Amino acid sequence: MIKIAKRSLACLLTLSSLAPLCASAAAIQVLEQVIHPEQAINKKVELYGTVRLSTEYSDSDVSDREADADPLLSDGDVSVSSNTSTLGFRGEVGYRDGYTFLWQYEQQVDVDDTDAGDVLTTRDSFLGLRSPVGTFLVGRVNTPFKNMGVSYLGYFNTTVADSHAILGAPATGSGGRLDLMGSNSLNWKFRLGTVSVALQYAADQAGSVKSVDDNDRASYSAWVDWKPDRLQLSSAYIHYSDAFGTGALDAYRLFGKYDFGAFGLGAIYEDIDPDGYQALNREAYGLQATYDVVPRWTVAGQWNHAQQTAVGDDDSDQYSLGVFHALSDQVLLHAMYTITRNGDNAAYKGVDYSHGDKLATLAGRDPWSVSLGAQLKF
Repeated sequence: MIKIAKRSLACLLTLSSLAPLCASAAAIQVLEQVIHPEQAINKKVELYGTVRLSTEYSDSDVSDREADADPLLSDGDVSVSSNTSTLGFRGEVGYRDGYTFLWQYEQQVDVDDTDAGDVLTTRDSFLGLRSPVGTFLVGRVNTPFKNMGVSYLGYFNTTVADSHAILGAPATGSGGRLDLMGSNSLNWKFRLGTVSVALQYAADQAGSVKSVDDNDRASYSAWVDWKPDRLQLSSAYIHYSDAFGTGALDAYRLFGKYDFGAFGLGAIYEDIDPDGYQALNREAYGLQATYDVVPRWTVAGQWNHAQQTAVGDDDSDQYSLGVFHALSDQVLLHAMYTITRNGDNAAYKGVDYSHGDKLATLAGRDPWSVSLGAQLKF
């Protein structure tokens, strides 16, 4: 339920996101903590988190019999989701002028149910050093490629309309995807004027526990972000030595946003080129528009399109519309609708990524969902 809008971006760029009439103060703070968690650390020890709960009516566009065969399929049901609610501890330890050690341990919390996978450090967790030449992080950290996508998503991140139903997703609707944490990673972030740069090497993207990292599964990623005044332009790249057992993979993204005042407009393009996974070998692009109707009330819409692969007729379009209300600087409410329209051979999900309750579908079907939700940051 994280949102970003025209006035939101302006507030961020002028460091005034806490102003009482800034419609997306709460949303910007949470979004920036996802993309740059180390920048939120300014206390010796701090407990923090975000509770995101929503209720939806979702339909995979399948029959009762088809829905019974797969728990990710629904013939029309009401659901409660945690939308990547998180809980964490973070802090800093002073070293000397210009140098500060940083640390963070963060986990996802499934408030709507129990999950044996909810263990400490499921999300951004690291030891870091803030220095005059940038910030260095070691641990489990979002890839720069993923963070660039999150920066674009804005309003729709971690909701039923999360754009990752299309972006970075395969046409089959299952299997490997690109927007992941960087396991066993070394991360360097620095700024040159209005340009921010993030570089990462993940020694074993597949993860390894109590064993030497297998560099045959490494990844490299970079993100360059330019924010002069109302404009934002970004480019990102990632290389997987062996992504999800599909061989080497290279992917590129470009996006731009502009704040016109009450109206904001953004566009994104991605190109994915895997060696051996046809379902991800395609281009995609999208548009987002936001409009601040009155202070603290914003309407956001998006369209995302995935081109067909060599398989043919497996293109897809995602359409989403949401209304967001910043009840306070810590509480954000939303109502939204999203639908994914698949080609005859495409099975892109209706709801995917970090929403919590995924909504899969079958080839050629059009899954959709309606959602009401709230986000509280503490």
